[in-house]
Amino acid sequence: MFMQKIPLPKCDRAVFDCYGAIPKALQYTNTKIFKEWLPGNPDYEIAGNASIEWYDCEGDMSSDDYHSAIWIPIKKK
Repeated sequence: MFMQKIPLPKCDRAVFDCYGAIPKALQYTNTKIFKEWLPGNPDYEIAGNASIEWYDCEGDMSSDDYHSAIWIPIKKK
């Protein structure tokens, strides 16, 4: 396996916790972010660099209470 370190530009990020089986919970949350939260947010817009998905190292990814998160780069409008 090859791993590469890639620096990301500093920015503010909106963090959305996800609870539920993967990938369904992440897909549901992504849809809510990009179809509802971002378009309807009067203060923030996407900053244009990388989004991050976080996965809990412990726990069952198929469980209804599995915890993951999506970090979206944002900036003030």
